[in-house]
Amino acid sequence: MHSKFAVPVALVVSLLASMPALAAGWSLPPDRGTLEPEAIAAIRNGNEYPETSGYRKQIDYIDFTAYGQSFTQVVVTLVPDNPRRHHGRKLVVAGGEPGSEYAMDFLETPEGKEGPGVWLAKRGVTFIALTRVGRWNFLARDGSGSWQDIPLEQRMPIFNRRQAAPWSAADFEVKTTAGKEATSGDSSTYRMPKADTQLYRQMLATTAQTYLAGYRKAIEHALPPAQRDQALLLYWGMSTGGAFLYPLAKHLPPDGYLGWGTSSTGLAYVYRKSKAGDYATPYAQTALRLRERGYDDFTYYTRELDEATRQRWWQNALKSPRFKSGEDAPMQFNAAALTETALRLWQADWLPAEYRQRGLPALLQEVMEPSLPPAALKTIPVLDMNGTRDEAIPPKVVDAHREVMEPQVAKYRVARVRDFSHYLYTQDSIKVVGNLWLRFIESGYFDK
Repeated sequence: MHSKFAVPVALVVSLLASMPALAAGWSLPPDRGTLEPEAIAAIRNGNEYPETSGYRKQIDYIDFTAYGQSFTQVVVTLVPDNPRRHHGRKLVVAGGEPGSEYAMDFLETPEGKEGPGVWLAKRGVTFIALTRVGRWNFLARDGSGSWQDIPLEQRMPIFNRRQAAPWSAADFEVKTTAGKEATSGDSSTYRMPKADTQLYRQMLATTAQTYLAGYRKAIEHALPPAQRDQALLLYWGMSTGGAFLYPLAKHLPPDGYLGWGTSSTGLAYVYRKSKAGDYATPYAQTALRLRERGYDDFTYYTRELDEATRQRWWQNALKSPRFKSGEDAPMQFNAAALTETALRLWQADWLPAEYRQRGLPALLQEVMEPSLPPAALKTIPVLDMNGTRDEAIPPKVVDAHREVMEPQVAKYRVARVRDFSHYLYTQDSIKVVGNLWLRFIESGYFDK
């Protein structure tokens, strides 16, 4: 017998699901929606996700070769004592570092406080901090990978742990553009390796495929394939990191993509440029180019700071490499530069025979492919989050990227945070975005 006062089961389930949000005083924004100041304040003043675990830090080196050159991949893993689980699987986030930074920036902000990787680890999430090859200083005396002891104007990538000294002025040349203002995609100072140097050979061999090989080895070291099914593995590409974690899905697919300030694929980049009438990007001469990210670049992302604070933070930021080397061509789909890279490799007398046996067309395709979204993304959900004041990837850029990416993935959702900038430099910003991430995970967005 049914009472006329019976409550439908679906309504009960809906009410139960909404109780945490009601208790916390905020809800997840809808697709394309924005988290507004009232909800931001509720997160900042609340404690929905308190610290639940200690953690240990582990730094590992993995040696490998690509195109006949030697590389050492570094992986920094934060392993919680009390893992957080979702439907029985432990949560694991692999973070790909931005264009100016390296793995340790996930652990410490320029302010000298805890970074987002530590925030997650203290809440039971295993955090795998990645560093693209060439961006870890193996000469740092304390083993931290810091670049602080090498003057900014002398920094060039250090690709493996056997290198005994920094590169000298005899290995590279400097090019500057007087009066050119730094932007998210350009700089005023460049350095190029000189021909017939070991630096030239290693920079040429650092294609997107080399970065991907290192990323894969790092993640599989921290999360062995035999344990993969026991984890909910999510990728977060911070800025430039996204352009390499998307193509990594072909080789090592995650369960989903967390987003904050995330760059998209090279194809999405060049497409949104074309929407603005810019068809020059494919022709950019970025092959073998290192782009310095100096104080002018740091100022571009910290305009809200007073000069004294910015200078103090800059000293900490100098621990990072503060350069981009082989990333620009694949992440911006500079097709001419990618073609040049493939041809220079083919003409190099040190290219191993295995590459020649596959042929020049195969080599060219291999160099180009990471700029395109892989078919593996068709089964993977994407969460794309950023601030409404993001200096590098503002909302209109996210929307343009979505036009290319949404048809290529399982599902796509955009969330924005009012008045937040590109980087998670402050403790408040880390807390707000961290709460959003954990709430999205608990909502079932990444469930199969």
